Amino acid sequence: MKDLNNFSSLQELKHYFRERIKSLHPDRGGNKEEFLEFMNWYEKVSKYLKNHSCFQRVEVKDTCSFKGKYLFSILEFTVEEIALGGFKKIKIPVEEKTCEACKGSGKNKEGKKNYCGFCKGDRYVKIYDKRKEGETFLKCPYCKGEGFLIAEVCSLCRGKGKIREEREIFIEIPLGLKEGKILFLDKNLVDSLYDLYFEVTILPHPFFELRENYILYKCKIPFWEVILKKEITVVTLEGEEKIDSKYFIQDSPIILKGRGPFLSHGKRGDFYIDFRIVVPLEIPEESKTLIAKAVENLLEKHRGGINGNS
Repeated sequence: MKDLNNFSSLQELKHYFRERIKSLHPDRGGNKEEFLEFMNWYEKVSKYLKNHSCFQRVEVKDTCSFKGKYLFSILEFTVEEIALGGFKKIKIPVEEKTCEACKGSGKNKEGKKNYCGFCKGDRYVKIYDKRKEGETFLKCPYCKGEGFLIAEVCSLCRGKGKIREEREIFIEIPLGLKEGKILFLDKNLVDSLYDLYFEVTILPHPFFELRENYILYKCKIPFWEVILKKEITVVTLEGEEKIDSKYFIQDSPIILKGRGPFLSHGKRGDFYIDFRIVVPLEIPEESKTLIAKAVENLLEKHRGGINGNS
């Protein structure tokens, strides 16, 4: 097993764990002692990461209190992140600085300009001075004597005049996290300007559906793969793997015990493979002839009847 220093990023560590766990898992022919040793190593590494200053735990809430200075935003997770946990990189605001592009004005001085409607572009306005009992001219208070107004806001600060400085941290993804839950991060824990609230949203996945305590994987299997192949390739949380094709001639779903999402108590749920054997809508006549010959040959060899599970 590798030392933690051999990993240049957290993603590398997670990738290494997923690849190793596939080959070491006893259900896939791995050695039980090596599997337990690896899990013990990963637990120690995880504890180190949780206590490391760059990694921060968050509090799970049902609602936001919205007290004091706070920021609310939507935080997107993949199904894999919610199911397997781990750590997620986010950006947090730490301080605000004057925008260097517009010098704090919030305007794009190189952008479009309009004539000032108050002074009509003359830069000065005429007023009556009671003390002098006569007319006098003052610098236009709207355009500040420029004769024009800047129409475009600064693209860098979006007209605010200030830039919010951010830094990256890793947060621990709580096990059993659900869509719509609120993650709370106290500003004092991460030296931020604001208390941070993140509403959890889960991105759609092309294959997986995250249910209450299991993952549902829907797939279509061409009928010839079940007939001709010894193993069928499917996608699991740990990546692609092969399953004996004999399981696909039984009723759906196939259930992989303990291969689903991590639940709030730390144990894993199940992984359901909801498969459907598909037949093409259009089959060429030549192919139908070959299939008919194959069926005829099959029936001749099994005159006593065909057992679908044999």
